[in-house]
Amino acid sequence: MNIPQLQEILRRFGAGECTPAEQELVDKWYSELVNTGEVPWNVEQKNRLQATFENRLLQSITNEPQAAPSTGRVRFIQRKMWWAAAAIFVLLAGGAYFFLNKPKKEIEVVKTTTKPQNDVAPGGNKAVLTLANGTTINLDDASNGMIAQQGNAKVVKLDDGQLVYDAKALTIDHSPLTYNTLATPKGGQYQLVLPDGSKVWLNAASSITYPTAFTGNQRKVQITGEAYFEVVHNSKMPFVVEKGSMAVEVLGTHFNINAYDDEAEMKTTLLEGKVKVSTAVGNGSAILKPGEQVSLSHSSHLSQPIPVQTEEVMAWKNGQFHFEHADLKTVMRQLARWYDVDIVYKNPTQKNDPLFIDMSRNANLSDVLKALEVSGSARFSIEGKKIIVL
Repeated sequence: MNIPQLQEILRRFGAGECTPAEQELVDKWYSELVNTGEVPWNVEQKNRLQATFENRLLQSITNEPQAAPSTGRVRFIQRKMWWAAAAIFVLLAGGAYFFLNKPKKEIEVVKTTTKPQNDVAPGGNKAVLTLANGTTINLDDASNGMIAQQGNAKVVKLDDGQLVYDAKALTIDHSPLTYNTLATPKGGQYQLVLPDGSKVWLNAASSITYPTAFTGNQRKVQITGEAYFEVVHNSKMPFVVEKGSMAVEVLGTHFNINAYDDEAEMKTTLLEGKVKVSTAVGNGSAILKPGEQVSLSHSSHLSQPIPVQTEEVMAWKNGQFHFEHADLKTVMRQLARWYDVDIVYKNPTQKNDPLFIDMSRNANLSDVLKALEVSGSARFSIEGKKIIVL
C-alpha cells in the first residue's frame, strides 16, 4: 500500500466513511500509540504533537527508520526502504490527528467481534502414513500410542503432532529394507522422528519416504515439498536427502529444503553444521556454511551459495508467516498451501508493491489478508475456498 492509499484511508476515517476492517486497523494503531504514551490525552498538546509527527515523517524519508509498533498479532518488520517507513509514519500521524480531533467520548477503542462471512481457518497437524505393505493410516483420526508394527519397529503417534519410530528396536533389525511414507495435505504439517533419532518437520503439501531401519553405509530419504531436518550425526553412515536431480549430503545437522514443484527453484538453506548439495547430472556441487543458501533450477543449474536471512526461511517451522520484500505470487503460493485454497488473479500481469509481514500462522485467512492489504498494494476477497486477488 502506497502513501496516497494510506492517506485516503485516513481521510475516509476522519469523514466516518471507513469500512469495518479499515476502522479496526486505525483503532489498533491509535490504541498502541496511547499505550506507549506517544499520544497524550491533553488536547492542548495537539498542535505540538502534529508538528512532531510531521518532523518525524520528513526525517524518516532521509534517515534509517525505527521499527514500527506492534499491532496486535501483526508486527510490521523494520524496513530499510524509506517509502515503507514513510507509509508507517503517515498512518501513525494520521491516526493520532483524526482521533484527537474527535470528541473525547469517541476516543475509546472499541473491540469488534464481527467476523467476515467468508473465512478459512488455519492448517494444523494433518498427515497420512503409508506403510510398507501399502496400508494407509490417517493420523488425524488415529489414537495416540502405538499405531503400527513395521518389522521390529514400533510406530508411535504422540499427542503433539509427532510420529516416532522405536529406534532401540531398529538397531537390531537386519531384515531387508522396507519403506514408509509420511505425507501432509494442503493445510497440514507434521513432525517425524526417524529410526536413527533424526527429526524432520514437514510443511504443508509435502512428503518424506524413508526406510523403517537404517542399515549399510548410508541413511537415505526422499522428499517432496518442504522439510526441515535436525540430523543425528554419524560419520560412518552419512545422511542424504534426495529430491529429483538434487542430492543433499549432510555433513552437519540443521538445514531446510524447499523443493515444491510449483516453485522456480529448489532451495537448500543451512542453519548449523555443513551440507553438500550436488546434482545427479553432474553439474557440480556446493558446500554450504551456516546462513547460506543454494538454489537448483528445474534445468539442473546449481547456483553459488549466497547469504540469506534464515528467519524468513524458517518462519513456517516456527509457526509464523514472515515476508520481507516478497512478491505477491510467492506469498499467495504459501497461503494456498497452508489454508488449502485456490488463488484467482483478476489481473495476473499487474505489478504489486513488495509485501512485508510477520504474524502467526494460527491466524484465520481473513486476518492475514487484512495485514497484506496494509503492507502492499493488493486487495483480496474470499469466495468459498478461493482467494480473489483484486
